[in-house]
Amino acid sequence: MKIQGVATQMFVWGQVYGKAGKSVDENLNEIFGYISQAGYDGVEGGLSWTSDQKHANQLRQLLDKYSLRLPSLYHGGVYHQKDEAEKTIEDTMRLAQFASKIGCPAVNVNPAAIGREKTDDELKVQGEYLNRMGAALKEIGMSFYIHNHTPEIINNARELRADCEYTDPQLVGLCLDTHWSYRAGIDPLSLMKEYPNRIKSLHIRNSKDGVWMESFGEGDIDHVAMKQVLQDIGYNGWLIVELAYEQATKLTRSLPENSKLGREYVKKIFGV
Repeated sequence: MKIQGVATQMFVWGQVYGKAGKSVDENLNEIFGYISQAGYDGVEGGLSWTSDQKHANQLRQLLDKYSLRLPSLYHGGVYHQKDEAEKTIEDTMRLAQFASKIGCPAVNVNPAAIGREKTDDELKVQGEYLNRMGAALKEIGMSFYIHNHTPEIINNARELRADCEYTDPQLVGLCLDTHWSYRAGIDPLSLMKEYPNRIKSLHIRNSKDGVWMESFGEGDIDHVAMKQVLQDIGYNGWLIVELAYEQATKLTRSLPENSKLGREYVKKIFGV
């Protein structure tokens, strides 16, 4: 097992700053300071951060200021409809060109959910365009990962399995979101064992009695067991802590405090 670094995902920062009426993008200097002080190696934000070369360069300067790295940048888009998928690839590649120039190694996407399970034909189209996306990114030296929420995991992970069946593992990896898998009813450790060569990145959070915790720590998912599985499959990638708060989450500390505690828990369990 080789952990390339421990990062934080920006989702929860968007929740907290948005609730306070603040823009994340306008407060990256402050937020990156908190993330660095908490001991993280990197941060995963949106690919929209590199909307042009000016913004990409500003991001690079902030990362350097706080000694932070990018494990990947996150994006969405439609892949199951041909016309929309063509637009998705065009849009993603425009942004990725700027991201690649500042050293971002990968793009992490969540193919758009549509409120129902995708048909077999739609999943075949999705696989075709995911392959095209992966090939285009490979041309500029970047890797490509698929991230999951619950829609990809329901019905025995039907969509995730189709994505793997219809794509080339040399072009398309998986960023397994462990808690979304858990919430959809499939043990994330079983997916790691089933797709050991596909898992290139991990989003990790935890819950108690099914409710997302305010910090990353001991709870419903056994991360000691997860570490053993990662060792067994020879995992080589990032651990990305993605806190998320829901209505039932009890908040007793600030987000910077919770981020620091989560980083300490990662160190305790994974040794990095």
